[in-house]
Amino acid sequence: MYLVFDVGATFIKYALMDDEGNISGKGKTPTDRYAEAGTPAFVAQIKKVCDEKVLDCDITGIAMGLPGQIDVERGIVYGGGGIKYLDGAHLGDLISEACGGVPVALENDGKCAALAEVWLGNASAAANAAVVVVGTGIGGGIIIDRKIHRGKRLLAGELSYALMNMTREEADDVRCCEELTVEETFEYNPFMVTSTCTASSITYKASKIMHMKPEEVTGEMVYQWIDEGNQEIVDMVEDSYFSIAKLCCNLYMTIDPDVILIGGGMSANPNFVPGVKKYVDKIRKITKTYDGMVIDTCKFRNDSNLLGALYNYKQKYEGVK
Repeated sequence: MYLVFDVGATFIKYALMDDEGNISGKGKTPTDRYAEAGTPAFVAQIKKVCDEKVLDCDITGIAMGLPGQIDVERGIVYGGGGIKYLDGAHLGDLISEACGGVPVALENDGKCAALAEVWLGNASAAANAAVVVVGTGIGGGIIIDRKIHRGKRLLAGELSYALMNMTREEADDVRCCEELTVEETFEYNPFMVTSTCTASSITYKASKIMHMKPEEVTGEMVYQWIDEGNQEIVDMVEDSYFSIAKLCCNLYMTIDPDVILIGGGMSANPNFVPGVKKYVDKIRKITKTYDGMVIDTCKFRNDSNLLGALYNYKQKYEGVK
């Protein structure tokens, strides 16, 4: 059995998985993304889960999907996404040492979602595909000739920093994201994809509208307010659908994929992908060039990152193609 982690800025999800990707023993624990102890505290969280699971079965290896730019071969995290203290950590070695020397494979979370769809999902028949993962942040994976395209700087598919509707005036006042909290990023850099259509940006904006603290608002509450007819909330969420639709159209024109898949926690809501498709259909009218664009949902939804992390492990250590 493999112990597989899906690390997000909100929760660390984990599961035991067999060689074919069957999942058992799922659980989750809150991510302490502001931990003063930094990387050691994060590794301690992983070790605690490993110590618990090793009582249930023999663990062959540990696979992990997480935010940031990941050097897959060396197990190094750059950037860290919403968990900024992981920047520069040799996380693969640290986790292996903490968990008894078992092999560890790391991959970017968005690329894990793409790998899951290539392996067993809705891109299994595609030569080229794009996967957009909308959760606490927004990530993705670009598949070219059925392989993950990472790019020279490991940035391919890192969609958070793509720009939406930035003005010349805003360009004069930009703030460096690495010097801001997640919430400050939404305020100072509102023109980025991460500030317009992620789960955290939606709940943050909803908290402002409803005069609540951001941590008090959930995605379920947002859709409840929509059902109750709160027009400010409706407009804000519609804007998020429109932003993702524009992003999908830009991806389509850039890489000409066979399919664009939308996954992550937000896609689990039955209104989300249809909301995006509604605006894609409006944009299609611009030109017949968009006629071939196919938008679908990731087959595995919230389990995409777990499956893709395992597939990455199997590629790295077991020679799976």
